[in-house]
Amino acid sequence: MHALALVTMLSLPLYPLNPVQQDTVSNMSLHVTAGVDGPTGIISAGPETTAKLEFLFYHPFFIRAAFDYRFGEVTSKVYPAGDLHTATFSGEILYYRGTRKLTGYVGLGLVWADHSFDLGESAGDSLLANSGITRVEVSNALGYRFTAGLRFKHAFSLEIGITGIQPNFVYTRQLGPTSYSEVKDKVRLNTVRVSFGYLFTLKM
Repeated sequence: MHALALVTMLSLPLYPLNPVQQDTVSNMSLHVTAGVDGPTGIISAGPETTAKLEFLFYHPFFIRAAFDYRFGEVTSKVYPAGDLHTATFSGEILYYRGTRKLTGYVGLGLVWADHSFDLGESAGDSLLANSGITRVEVSNALGYRFTAGLRFKHAFSLEIGITGIQPNFVYTRQLGPTSYSEVKDKVRLNTVRVSFGYLFTLKM
């Protein structure tokens, strides 16, 4: 049974019988994707769009620089309700294998998440009345990303990305006419993204 499974896997285009004689990714590509980020327990599931610039570094590795935009809502009752907009900048190194029919790749990199939090009106009124809190923000944060994907016919992609970041909810409380205090509450916002994309070749 195990031998049959191994033979079946090795017969896929990802594992050509003959060694790959040429690179199966372009020297430079623009990779555009759209997908959905799953819920985190604090943030709801939400849409995400990404633009990635990819460079062939050295076969079989390529470098990716990406910009993502994600939208979600704070759904946990522990934190104030509101809308969270996240712009993410990332750099990754990816390893690939395959042919022009089917290419698989995995990668790892760093991300910088820039958050913009729109506090809900009722939540803001409640915090001000009960705790004197005048403002709530979600801080920017450095994190990591693991990526695994497939490319079909050198142009279409299916990708799964796992991103881990730990920003702070920052509460600003007014103590007097000119004095304020800040309280920070660190949260874990690990997300799983599934996306579909298309690659535009910029340089062969």
